[in-house]
Amino acid sequence: MDMLLGQLSRPLPHSVSAVSVRAAWIALAATIGAAVLLRFGLFGNPIAGLDEQLYLLVGDRMWHGELPYVDIWDRKPLGLFVLFAAIRLLPGNGFLAAQMVATAFAAATAFLIALFMRRWVGWVPATMAGMFYLAQLNILWGDTTQTPVFYDLLVMAAAMLTLRASDTANERVRAGSGVAAMALIGLAIQIKTNAVFQGGFFGAWLIWSVWRETRDPTRILRLAVPMVLAAALPTLAAMLSYAALGHFDAWWQANVLSVIAKGRPTDPAAIDNLATSVILTLPALVVALLGLWARTERFQVWGQETLFILGWIAFGLVDFAAIGGYFPHYAIPLVLACCPLIAHAFAIPRFGKALFATVMAWPLFYAVVVAPKIGAIERVYAANVVAALPSDVTTRCLFIYEGPVAYYQLSNACRVTRFAFTAHLSSTREAHALGVDQAQALRDALARRPGTIITIAHSIWTDRNPAMERLLSATLARDYHSTAGLPHRVYTGGRDQLVIWRRNAGR
Repeated sequence: MDMLLGQLSRPLPHSVSAVSVRAAWIALAATIGAAVLLRFGLFGNPIAGLDEQLYLLVGDRMWHGELPYVDIWDRKPLGLFVLFAAIRLLPGNGFLAAQMVATAFAAATAFLIALFMRRWVGWVPATMAGMFYLAQLNILWGDTTQTPVFYDLLVMAAAMLTLRASDTANERVRAGSGVAAMALIGLAIQIKTNAVFQGGFFGAWLIWSVWRETRDPTRILRLAVPMVLAAALPTLAAMLSYAALGHFDAWWQANVLSVIAKGRPTDPAAIDNLATSVILTLPALVVALLGLWARTERFQVWGQETLFILGWIAFGLVDFAAIGGYFPHYAIPLVLACCPLIAHAFAIPRFGKALFATVMAWPLFYAVVVAPKIGAIERVYAANVVAALPSDVTTRCLFIYEGPVAYYQLSNACRVTRFAFTAHLSSTREAHALGVDQAQALRDALARRPGTIITIAHSIWTDRNPAMERLLSATLARDYHSTAGLPHRVYTGGRDQLVIWRRNAGR
């Protein structure tokens, strides 16, 4: 057994790792097939997730002249909305296209995991680790178009380039790989700012590697300055673009001030989310620990690459915890960082394949049996809501106080506020983070007399702002009547009731 573990902890000979392009094509086909199999159940479901609906709405509205942060507000980086605007160039209403693009990103990330690990464990266990990553996306709410599904690909490529740069004595290769890694991190930061934590670790690792080798401050500066610039360039480009348009203040408020003002959650739901995330992430952490045991020959041999992976995992944990909320999809980058060690667990002779089959059983069952049923039910929910919305939402407008913002797009409705997301005008945490008075923003929206309003009856969401509830309830009681109460899934798996309110005649 000791001899076997020793073999697992060392890279395979070059002749084995490069044995065949055919093996790479098989691994690519396997990861693509697994991605489609694990994600197809929600294809075409327009109300899967909540945040994802807003990203697509913003991307869509950009083609109609609306500027993020100015005409339609959120605090996500500009790059995310540019990505979804590009997705809107594809045929259809955007929902299926976004899910297909996310599937392509997920498959590419899984393939990079396999490509990265095949020189230590061979193609089969390495590809299994990539497929495990895909399965964990389903478990951690990443089976639609959440941000980690996109930026994980960039982070994975950056990790590979960082190790390449730290392993070479060729200064040109090191500089090129290091700058390329930081450029990818810069793009990842423009999809979600949290990527800065993993990117910061990658950069620090490379600088430390060069310092350990040379102790030369000049060489450190020659490497560090272009790396920092490469990482900062996408964000600087976004900031300068808004400054040139005369909207720097809007960019700064959304990207910086609102993040600070929103703060960390204090409602009980955050603790529930943390417990859920720990439970859902535990299998990946346990398998990664087993992989570490195998890679280090029972925790005895610690190489530099092993320390890099452990540091990456640590900063994946920072990524998860940084902004609070602790939603399961926040843990997706952590699982990605665990995958190199997970590949070693799957490479343990006889045991590894059985372990892979065990940890894949529930995700596969969920993807093939459960998710298609959920998708079918939710497509019916969405169709019923669209049918119940009056046709004049295109002219008299729709206001979604609480509920899926996909209905703006599905009904081609006009809006009465730039705060489109369901929480912006109803959340206690958002009260001081919008750059304007939350109550006044709600009053302004209602003063535009939207013809239709959507709410959730008896919502169980714990961060509701009572002052906003009272303001809305008074307006609904005075000026509106309910026309439909439809079953829906927003928070509780289908037990919510979405209420459609119609403005009274003459009001």
